[in-house]
Amino acid sequence: MKKQPTYEDLLQENKKLRTENSRKDERIAYLERMLFGSKSDKAPKVDSSDGPTLFDDFFKKACDEKDKAIEKAKEQIEKEAQTRRSRKPAKTQRPSEYRYAGLEERWHTEMPKDVNPDDYDVIGKDVTRTLHRDPAKFWVECTERPILRRKTDKNAAHPKIVQASAPVSVIGGNHVGADVLAQIIIDKYEHHLPEYRQVKMLKEMGVALPVSTVNNWVHAVADKLYPLYESLGEDIRNSDYLQIDEVPWRIADGKGKCRHGYAWQFRDARPDSHGLYFYYLKGSRGGEIPRAQLKDYRGAIQTDGYKVYDYFEKQDGVTLLGCMAHIRRKFVEAERACPGVASKAIEYIELLYTQEENLRERKAPYEEVAKARKEKGLPIMDAMEAWMKAASTTTTPSDLLGKALDYAYKLWPRMRNYALDGRYHLDNNDVERGQRPSVMGRKNYLFSHDDKGAEDNAVFYSLLESCDVVQLNPLDWLTDVLGRLRDNMDEDEIIQLLPYQYKKSRE
Repeated sequence: MKKQPTYEDLLQENKKLRTENSRKDERIAYLERMLFGSKSDKAPKVDSSDGPTLFDDFFKKACDEKDKAIEKAKEQIEKEAQTRRSRKPAKTQRPSEYRYAGLEERWHTEMPKDVNPDDYDVIGKDVTRTLHRDPAKFWVECTERPILRRKTDKNAAHPKIVQASAPVSVIGGNHVGADVLAQIIIDKYEHHLPEYRQVKMLKEMGVALPVSTVNNWVHAVADKLYPLYESLGEDIRNSDYLQIDEVPWRIADGKGKCRHGYAWQFRDARPDSHGLYFYYLKGSRGGEIPRAQLKDYRGAIQTDGYKVYDYFEKQDGVTLLGCMAHIRRKFVEAERACPGVASKAIEYIELLYTQEENLRERKAPYEEVAKARKEKGLPIMDAMEAWMKAASTTTTPSDLLGKALDYAYKLWPRMRNYALDGRYHLDNNDVERGQRPSVMGRKNYLFSHDDKGAEDNAVFYSLLESCDVVQLNPLDWLTDVLGRLRDNMDEDEIIQLLPYQYKKSRE
């Protein structure tokens, strides 16, 4: 006969079920936000009228001592931020005036009808400027190369015959120019227009091409640019400060389905950045990729909390930095699930970002930045660490707050390294912003057909994003470089065509 549960057994079972239901509700709310809600990292506002939270007394006792230590620093940071914000003009989406620069101006004079100009004096004038555009058009360059024979050799057995050299082709065949190829590449990788849409647009302009031809051109350009891509990778790896991240790409090499592949990003994070380098190897996200790419590396590496980066923590000459934006994101998720629980952590983090913005606004030298971080930033982090220790006793590892605390604890020693050098950033956002073009492209051309297509994407995103990083017009650069690249160029000549060196040589 089955034993009847006691009151204590039922109480424990009830408590267990309540905890499970609470976690499921929290998980459902999180998934609904991911599916339907805003993806913004903006922290929710805490309504102080809701009364005290469960942990107020516990946290207050644990944090009061540390908060007193940073009270003066907090006051100075907020006062400087208030002054900074009061100086900034209000932002508006509308331009203050109609602006154009470098455009051709076509002037004409409009006289009143039925008026003889000889009977009037001009005593003033009004000027109206109206923006117009000429439709884009293609044209065909026909290069005629006469075959010449010396007149005196007319009846000779072996007359001297000369002819001009054939124009050097960009990708073979002499049937498409560098300007057309560059525009196709820019439209796909900068403006996110898939090839089939471009073919439709080309047809409207009088050029009928199959999609397969345009696709072949794109791959041929990637092959031509590959030596530049390799040189860029070597140049980026020589930086003493890198930010690293991974971005998912879809690969459609399976029957009727796509698989997830990953491209690695290596961004030169020095103030005078040389650009951004994407690396793809069969879609692998394994730790062997960064280990091979950064073999014998010396310098600072800034990453998120992905475990493969733990390897570099044990390498001599490597300083590992964390990303406060990722830590903040975890606490924002916890705050949305249980308002009032993680708000203190978010306040500490926002204070750190406010200090960074103050330093950036006044263009503080890097020595001053490092000093300010040691004097004010690290004590703020100490206060937050005291809060985290208190908060960890009130939650479980499976709760969102518990996950946020676990993530922050792991990265905390790396986060403190940001005070070692004024050049270092508080987060990894710069390299994450470099993902945007590939993410926007992924939403339009959807996937790569195979690994070769993804590797070609890495070539284009590396070079074009590096143009954006160094503030170089990618269309002008690509058009010029495609016309100048030769198979027999030595390494020094190739390096001079990299976006950073190319811009530097023209300044």
